[in-house]
Amino acid sequence: MSYPRIPRRPIARIASLLLATLAGTAGAAAAPLPAGTAAETAASSSGVARYAYRTLDYPGASSTKFWGINDFGDLAGEYRLDGSPIHAMTYRNGRFESLDPDGLFGDRGSASGGPNDLGTLCGFYTDESQRQHGFVQLWGLFETVDFAGHLNSNCDDVNLFGAIAGVYWDADGIQHGVLRRYGHDTPIEFPGSLGTYPLGIDNSGGIVGMWYTDPRTTHGFYRNAAGRYSAIDVPIAGPGGTVSIGINDADQIVGYYMDAANHYHGFVQTRGKTAYLDVPGAVQTFPTHINGFGVIVGYYVDSANHSHGFVATPR
Repeated sequence: MSYPRIPRRPIARIASLLLATLAGTAGAAAAPLPAGTAAETAASSSGVARYAYRTLDYPGASSTKFWGINDFGDLAGEYRLDGSPIHAMTYRNGRFESLDPDGLFGDRGSASGGPNDLGTLCGFYTDESQRQHGFVQLWGLFETVDFAGHLNSNCDDVNLFGAIAGVYWDADGIQHGVLRRYGHDTPIEFPGSLGTYPLGIDNSGGIVGMWYTDPRTTHGFYRNAAGRYSAIDVPIAGPGGTVSIGINDADQIVGYYMDAANHYHGFVQTRGKTAYLDVPGAVQTFPTHINGFGVIVGYYVDSANHSHGFVATPR
């Protein structure tokens, strides 16, 4: 999952497209972020969300990104070791675990989103012919998810009732959204868009994601369970636009936007009010999911251009 410089979620691609991760087992490495930075000081200002931040990096990885969190604090995402593709992973009970069900992922790319509160994971893996497939995994049982008749598929999020927010694309690279529920597929297309990418789903069936008419400028969206769409655009976003990527059952929405200098920053929207968040000391911040307690996960990029996973707890 990677957007045209608007990054990834376990979960697919846009224009310069989406990638994510899966692989083996390791112990956790966690470190607090530096305090006293400009970003932390700004947290006392109006419109800036206040959080306690924690960095979590997969041991030995050159890149760590989280795409999901449930209400028990279990995480899922991707990591990369130098010289290797990204691999899907989870973080539970203070430990990282790399995922590779049935040896499907091997040395090819994969990534994981979720888990929901039942522990269901979702994401994608790449096969030997470089085609991308979605997957869901529950209690060790693994199932490939393909949207019939299309070259590439990805599962971006799954709710407690098994409804999947997914996407497919063919040779033209244009994403088309899908809601799969009880074996039935419903198109998810923002009205008038060229491409639509669902990225998060709540337990009532509300969906968030991004859409575009020009891949250089993206817009967030919310679709309620009745199928009504509304656009989400951060007022201070630059030409690169906005991506809404995660939603909880309190209808809090997280995402990120590009500023006029082409840097990414996070936002959280609560009852129509938008607050902004940046990991202290980070060059760019990408929130990707929010649980029912308002805890946010994602990743940030440091001055050396390395990606680190983070957990942000409200305070």
